[in-house]
Amino acid sequence: MDRVLRSWWAVGVLTCLALASLIARGFLVDQGVLYGRMQVLRVDGMIASVAVLALAFGLAHRPTGSAPRPEGVAAPERWNIVTGALGLLVLIVSVVSLFSPVDRPGLPKAACPNARTHGAPYVGLTSGKLGNNSRSGPGRAFPANGRFPTDCSVGFADYCLGDPIRDDTGSTEHQEWVTGRWLRMIKQPPGWRQDVAGLLSDEKSGNQFIADAFVVPATNYEGLALASDEVCGSQFPAGRAELGKFTRKRYPGVEEPSAELTATSDHAVNIGFSVYLPPGEGFREKGMVFPLYDESLTAPQNPGRVSPKSGNRKTITWVYSEALRARLLPGHEGPAHIVLMAIPCIGNNLPDETSKGDLARYDITPKGLPRSTALKPAEQSRTLRTKLAQAACQANV
Repeated sequence: MDRVLRSWWAVGVLTCLALASLIARGFLVDQGVLYGRMQVLRVDGMIASVAVLALAFGLAHRPTGSAPRPEGVAAPERWNIVTGALGLLVLIVSVVSLFSPVDRPGLPKAACPNARTHGAPYVGLTSGKLGNNSRSGPGRAFPANGRFPTDCSVGFADYCLGDPIRDDTGSTEHQEWVTGRWLRMIKQPPGWRQDVAGLLSDEKSGNQFIADAFVVPATNYEGLALASDEVCGSQFPAGRAELGKFTRKRYPGVEEPSAELTATSDHAVNIGFSVYLPPGEGFREKGMVFPLYDESLTAPQNPGRVSPKSGNRKTITWVYSEALRARLLPGHEGPAHIVLMAIPCIGNNLPDETSKGDLARYDITPKGLPRSTALKPAEQSRTLRTKLAQAACQANV
């Protein structure tokens, strides 16, 4: 046994093992199987231990004289091979750390403990005042199964629709938004990846959900997919919005009456409203799209949260005499056409599918309520619907 340990064969095996482990480390980090700063450092420490052991065996063979051995490679040459291999190992460590870092490049904050960011479709920052809980399902009724500190990165695979939570990042005294999105942390699929991730990265089994209301985007969040009912349980996505008719509303101290505009959408937690000013209609801003929001009004009067007591109905106050008539060119006579949209919003700055938006065309006249007219084909294009949807669900902060 002593002869084996003191042979060059043991040095070669340990050096190759260190190199192979380092390559495996880079692959596992890139695949999101190995993650977590402490977990990666633990693996790096094991690789370094093997390298140091190889160096120690090499030192045992360091020549004391210059006389070569009668057969085979001279001891000085073997020593050069060992030191060269270990030097290459150090170089590879630096390259792997550069091109396969512990944290996903481009993120403003490091990953939370026991949270993966590599390969995640969406990454967000925890924003709870005292940290964020994760839960086993998409709602506060589900038990907590994790805790993460504030202001660190978490990767998410998809989301479920669950309990609506007030989103303070987009809510003010003039507008309130909630979100029913519960983000599901990304995990490895069942199989060897899950087993290795559990062994090396302490990855927990089972789903972990974090309320989107307490997550600040670190990457693009619009493309995150809705998970299936098999993952989420029963879900109730919002239905298509339906615009109602205008009703006249006169407020104390206001000379001209305003209009109340109502839209309904089954299971909607928010409903947004926006308007389009087509070119050639006498408005100063040609082709402009903007939300029907007025900072002089209260939150219930502006687009946003649908009260559970309202029966899937959202009613806003539209002071159109100020919002639109003031935008007409001086001396304009006759009606000016506009296009309105009402659409359910999953959260602030996050409209639902554009096909769920309802469009209506109205004539704005110098006096009286807007009059409904027929929509033109160009006013129903996908591009315009997308712009109207984004404006309707815009957080005005």
